[in-house]
Amino acid sequence: MSRRTQENLLALVLLCFFIGVLVLSLEYGPRARLVPIPISVLALLLLAAQIVWQNLRPADELHVDMLEFLTRRGIKPGESEDAEAEPAAETIAGAPPAADGPGGFGREAFAFTKILAFVGLFLALGPFPAAFLFTFAYFSLSRHYHWARALVYTTIFTAVVYGLFVEVLDIQLYHGLLEPLMNRF
Repeated sequence: MSRRTQENLLALVLLCFFIGVLVLSLEYGPRARLVPIPISVLALLLLAAQIVWQNLRPADELHVDMLEFLTRRGIKPGESEDAEAEPAAETIAGAPPAADGPGGFGREAFAFTKILAFVGLFLALGPFPAAFLFTFAYFSLSRHYHWARALVYTTIFTAVVYGLFVEVLDIQLYHGLLEPLMNRF
């Protein structure tokens, strides 16, 4: 099976999935439709554009190995394709270096640790304090931004998410396991 056929089959499967989400969402109440309908319509538009684009371009124009892209391995920018593909020296700040050889678990363990930390904060404090603390810690510890700029971006992000979910969608919040303790103060 050719690569183009595989791409088209995957796009058609996703197209069927999002059509199903759209059809099922039409049976929801007015407020319950606010999220799935816009997402499925946007996904259908993007998938239609993807199908047209991938069938009108030359077959050899774009070959992306997502595993190489996600793990930042492969050819460095500016190198030719003939150069030997060695792992990039650039790593995520604060992350341990990837373990040598196949089956290395260093990066994966670090990613799982971050996810578990966020879930723990979410359960203990609720969604908005967890999002605020996690985002601020990520920006600061990864050195994406200086702590002052990280604080500003984190505050803006948390305020936008709060406005969307609490004010616009009127969703009741989970206040975390520590809510009884916090209510005393």
